Amino acid sequence: MNTERFLNNITEQIKEAQLKLGFAKEVIRLYFPVASLNILLDTECKNGKEMLTCLQQEPKLADSELGKLSFTLCKGERIEVCIPPDGAEYVHEQIADPPFLKNIVELFSQNHHLTLEEICACFATYNKGYACRKMEPGTDFDYVLYFPDKTPDEWYYCIRMEMGHTIYHRFIEEDYKQLL
Repeated sequence: MNTERFLNNITEQIKEAQLKLGFAKEVIRLYFPVASLNILLDTECKNGKEMLTCLQQEPKLADSELGKLSFTLCKGERIEVCIPPDGAEYVHEQIADPPFLKNIVELFSQNHHLTLEEICACFATYNKGYACRKMEPGTDFDYVLYFPDKTPDEWYYCIRMEMGHTIYHRFIEEDYKQLL
């Protein structure tokens, strides 16, 4: 089991939440489909029960920088990952705010009706080689923006513009491809 990508993903999600909502030394709960966990951990668990057993038996997840992680199987074959308050504090104090992510969060929080051009300008500030694609009709999003060379980050930002309101959701590449 490769825990490094999984722990990095958790850390990045906590950092994004802290940029949006601020820091609080509290328990954080994240939810993952088994398919996403298989990608992040490089495992081949067939269902939630098998994944839960795998996670609970991994010593690196019981003693990480984020503290002792705990796991619960939820309805719909999703796994709840519970990060203790010390994990939230670790991310707040030890992980620098990624400049691009900080800028994207600020952009979306300051203007709820962004244009595609404004979003693209933010991406171009960090890497002119970004990609912007119109998504197929029938998907939940209108556009996807990402950096093909993974600089400054590897996330796929899916944009939805509806009734004058613009939102984004971030996905790892493999989860984005499963959306299609």
